[in-house]
Amino acid sequence: MKQDYTIAELQAEMTALQQVFDNVTLADPRMGLLDPATLQPLNKVAAMPALDSTGRGMQVVKGNDGLETVLAQGINVEGTPCMLLMQMPLPRSLQAEGAEDSFIRTLSQMQDDLRRDYVTGAYNAVYLNEQYRPIAERAAMSGTPVGVVMVRVNEYWQLREHENDSAANCCLNMAAGILQLAVGPDHDKAVLARLNDGFFAIVTIGTPAARMAQTVREAMNDSRREFNISLSRRGSFTVEIASAEWGETASWDMTLSLAQQRL
Repeated sequence: MKQDYTIAELQAEMTALQQVFDNVTLADPRMGLLDPATLQPLNKVAAMPALDSTGRGMQVVKGNDGLETVLAQGINVEGTPCMLLMQMPLPRSLQAEGAEDSFIRTLSQMQDDLRRDYVTGAYNAVYLNEQYRPIAERAAMSGTPVGVVMVRVNEYWQLREHENDSAANCCLNMAAGILQLAVGPDHDKAVLARLNDGFFAIVTIGTPAARMAQTVREAMNDSRREFNISLSRRGSFTVEIASAEWGETASWDMTLSLAQQRL
């Protein structure tokens, strides 16, 4: 599949693909589905897999008539980065009685493993982009407050450089535990994810990000924030906290970026 299209070439390509796939759509990861004739947003959210280094992605979702596969290809339409989404049901042999349940359980476990940070057990950036982003975008479109609280563990890189990975990971685990207690278990309202290195992000829905940031500050101040460097040595950590509201940028990526810039 080619990478660069004019609008006319894109429409011809989508028409050809519709002979193979049940549904072919064009999307922008930031704005949802696009009109292929004008590249204007349709104000509709679709399942959008995270793309790999080759610009391709795949996701299995639950459709109205069973499991469906969503294939994604990154393309450029007259200089605008877009995603071509191709959707079709899984083969019936995988949706037979018993086989579907087994497949769903295995798939769910694999997807959950891929969406978890291996150090802290918190969610990772893949989960935020694939699973939580559509939820947050729908909430924002309906007028619900959506925001991001960014947290940086200041001592993470110092521990990596001057101690060892184990000490740095113990520090992150302690921070993640405090943050998870502050966020709470209701993922409909907020979710915690480790982005990279010493950074965590909390995405809130229904609660202003500034209020969640204050809750996190209080939780950190009320906690000992100590961890093991070795069997005989203990250390403590500090954090920087910043927040951004969706209404400040009206974009998922820009909201995350703004919160990180404020650290």
